[in-house]
Amino acid sequence: MIKTVCAGCGKEIWQYLSQLRRSKEHFCSRACHMAKMNAELNPYRMTDEVRSALSLSRRGTGERKTYEKTNGTHVHRLVAEQILGRKLLPGEVVHHINSDKRDNRPENIMVFKNQAEHARWHKLHDGREVISHEV
Repeated sequence: MIKTVCAGCGKEIWQYLSQLRRSKEHFCSRACHMAKMNAELNPYRMTDEVRSALSLSRRGTGERKTYEKTNGTHVHRLVAEQILGRKLLPGEVVHHINSDKRDNRPENIMVFKNQAEHARWHKLHDGREVISHEV
């Protein structure tokens, strides 16, 4: 084996002569190799324009069984923050009153301090619709 240097991070690595003959650059791991390749070949890959174009191209292709997102954040959490007038605290749980996870109207959103309170609410109401809501 021969000592060489990783082309990505500069770490010393040991490789067989046959590995050294295969390519000009050598890497300590696949992750290190991909990081260097992305930095060189795609330095501006995820710009806002690219992110927007990818988002538009994928819209309407799913089965619509999950929570909607905006820039990686669940919409129901954004609605809850607007209702409260502040960011959600760690551990706070957002609940859809009518159980429709895509119905993000403010009147359909409840916020619980933690998962225990949320579970307690479910135990008490057990699927019954509630007219008033807590915030």
